[in-house]
Amino acid sequence: MHSALSMVFQVLPLGGSLLQKYDAPSHSFIPNRELTPLILQPQLMVSDPDGTIPTGDYASQLNNASWVLTLREGNNDSLLPATNGDDVNYTIDAATKRLTVYYNVGISAVLHVKFSGDYLDTRRSETHHVEWERDMSTEAQTDLNVTLETGRWKHNVRLMPWKKWGQFGIPVQLKNGPDDIADNNAVYQWQWWDEQTQTFSEDFTDCPWLVSGEQTKQIVVDQNYIQKVVLRCKAYAYGNQHTMQYFTTRLRRWYGQFDYEVDFLRGKYVTNGTNTIVLNAWVANAKGNISNPLKYFDMELFFAAGNEDFRSVGYGEEAIIVRNDLKTGEPKCGILLRELSAFMPLADDDGNILCLDNGTPLFAQFPTKSREV
Repeated sequence: MHSALSMVFQVLPLGGSLLQKYDAPSHSFIPNRELTPLILQPQLMVSDPDGTIPTGDYASQLNNASWVLTLREGNNDSLLPATNGDDVNYTIDAATKRLTVYYNVGISAVLHVKFSGDYLDTRRSETHHVEWERDMSTEAQTDLNVTLETGRWKHNVRLMPWKKWGQFGIPVQLKNGPDDIADNNAVYQWQWWDEQTQTFSEDFTDCPWLVSGEQTKQIVVDQNYIQKVVLRCKAYAYGNQHTMQYFTTRLRRWYGQFDYEVDFLRGKYVTNGTNTIVLNAWVANAKGNISNPLKYFDMELFFAAGNEDFRSVGYGEEAIIVRNDLKTGEPKCGILLRELSAFMPLADDDGNILCLDNGTPLFAQFPTKSREV
């Protein structure tokens, strides 16, 4: 009768580590298993009190030996394949039963590793089953101090139409402490406030003011199409959404303080020889007359003589009243000035956007106030 064997089974890490760290600014794993793989070597130390079997490591003689690697992400478990296209996740040495892991585990995942095998004691015709399992995980580096800087850009920006912003960029920069986080290690997503849904949207399909850059650190917009837009950028260091930072800015078409008037360029005093009266209008701000005001204002000019009611005589900076239209009495003039909106899409009565034959939407500017004469 043979005595029972004394057995000790364990798995020895010969390289690498079960725990990794992830450095978001450099987008790197520490250690990086692609360069420093984790090596797990089963060891089965067997000792025979009777001396029939020499004392030693018999892991290579394990039968039904298998490694099972299960990737857990949230509530989902899936088997990790040995290869994924050209990428090698792990290899198994059939002779030594050694497992070599090249896979880097994301910080939101856990890789469960399990080994099992059977050793046959031929002396007593007994099978001994051995098992070992561990979790492999990754934690974020704790030395993150992520901020989102915007330089001189403000939370509230007034766009005077005659200052000619044109197409301009709104820059932001994700930083870790004093250092910029490289673009390939950062995620930027711009959003706009949708008044209808009362939420921030990432769908820029119907936003004519967008030029480019909605997923970069500098969005580019067009002043000509902005009446009132609220933009928000959310940004985080790649792989660390808990570092999420936000910046919100409000862009608004704004005319500021201005003055306007219409006067007689010719014909302030009507005589028998007066054949025409010419009205001249102007708009000015603190820096002087605004050139080409029709680009920014709807300017309707009015004229009356004597006790007659004012009548509209034209649009623009100048209007001419000819002799046939002149009435007796003192001439008077007036102006209705209304700010023009940014370019807006034209739509029919059902709200459908009007387009050219090639599908290009039609845009126009409209007075921002109703016509009150």
